[in-house]
Amino acid sequence: MARKQKTGSTNANETRENLLKLAARTFGTQGYSATTMRAIAEQAGIEAASIYYHFSSKEELVDEVMEQGAGRIVQELNGRIEALGPDATAEQRFRAAVLGQMTGLVKHGDFALAHGRLLGQLPEAVRERQVKRRERHQKLWNGLLEGLRTEGRLRGDVDIHLARIFILGSINSIQSWFNPRKGALEKIADQLCDMFFTGVSPPAS
Repeated sequence: MARKQKTGSTNANETRENLLKLAARTFGTQGYSATTMRAIAEQAGIEAASIYYHFSSKEELVDEVMEQGAGRIVQELNGRIEALGPDATAEQRFRAAVLGQMTGLVKHGDFALAHGRLLGQLPEAVRERQVKRRERHQKLWNGLLEGLRTEGRLRGDVDIHLARIFILGSINSIQSWFNPRKGALEKIADQLCDMFFTGVSPPAS
């Protein structure tokens, strides 16, 4: 059987995806200001001018990296929740969200790292878009926490804002310490949720 040849469009898409991966890693480790389009092009093995065929500027490139980072995490999170079906309890949805966000952070490490570290370094227009996206993500978690309160799994005196900061801070730190050889992600997520509920649940009657 003859091997199917790649089209120009396929090659361009693969090059673009490779540039995004390299950019995510470089932005995440070196920061926005220290990263140059030339350096990313060199890593990709293409001429410096060729990168502008795919991205018109460094601002456009970092904007796409940020969108990819946030989008991939949210996709993992929403996928876990949707898989539960409409009859899931608030606690089941919360636990699925914790595991989903952890999975996204580990699975899409370079994109997630760049997304987490770059916000304060971004050009104003890009930063404004990402702040709005982050606010939507925070509202999603607020909704999950409100659901816990409605079902009696979150005490009335627990501040939703502080609870969200606590759980997201715990989740988002996973890139700095997670080692799959020392424990499965599912087990870690369950333990984190158990500790969370120990602190915020109403006392047993």
